Amino acid sequence: MIWFLKRPKLYPHFFHLLKLKLFWGDEADTREESERWCSSLAISVPEAILQVTGVPFGQPLADKFKAEFDEASRRAAACPVVMGGPGALDLLYYAAKHFRAEKVIETGVAYGWSSLALLLALRDRAGARLISTDMPYVKGDNDAYVGCVVPEELKLKWDIIKSADRQALPRAFAKLGVIDLCHYDSDKTYFGRMWAYPKLWSALRPGGCFISDDINDNVGFKDFALQVEVKPIVVEIVSDGNTKYVGILLKR
Repeated sequence: MIWFLKRPKLYPHFFHLLKLKLFWGDEADTREESERWCSSLAISVPEAILQVTGVPFGQPLADKFKAEFDEASRRAAACPVVMGGPGALDLLYYAAKHFRAEKVIETGVAYGWSSLALLLALRDRAGARLISTDMPYVKGDNDAYVGCVVPEELKLKWDIIKSADRQALPRAFAKLGVIDLCHYDSDKTYFGRMWAYPKLWSALRPGGCFISDDINDNVGFKDFALQVEVKPIVVEIVSDGNTKYVGILLKR
């Protein structure tokens, strides 16, 4: 409560969390069910890139943009706050290039690794724009370091709205209108996903690409794929001995 009191702009999110706690309680733990489902469908990143773009996976992003990634790694190492890791950067980059994305929304920034991958894909596209939404870590002090790995020259095509999804996403939609691609990596609860997923999906153009991180946390992505009647693509990401899953839906 003290953390939220110091951040008046986040009061609406605090009251939302309080309401959930008082009237809904803790949500059911469906992680085990979700991990079984993800594992049964999972393919590798190169397989996913081939399936989504029709083109075999080429050069890894960290090699393709070695100077940018070396500098980003240096900035992340120098950051005094520990935040989330890189994720499926190759997938994000090649998907954004394939779909000729000009209007992109991502939720969740942290160091800004996914932002870096998307901005590199948008760099040479005139008029392209990435809007990222990010809420500081509750009880953390990472506000000043959000997006720290993104170089200044890429920020010309980038806006960050530092607020919770329920306040930030309507502002992002108002700025961009119809979007070509979205990457969801913010509120990982079932409630959070089932609020944000339909709104991102509605804003996505026909033929656009919907990507969600950490879908093994609960059955939110599985349930949403059933709702919109789209066959999901599930991608296995292994990093430092840990396995997680990323979900993709292609809008017909």
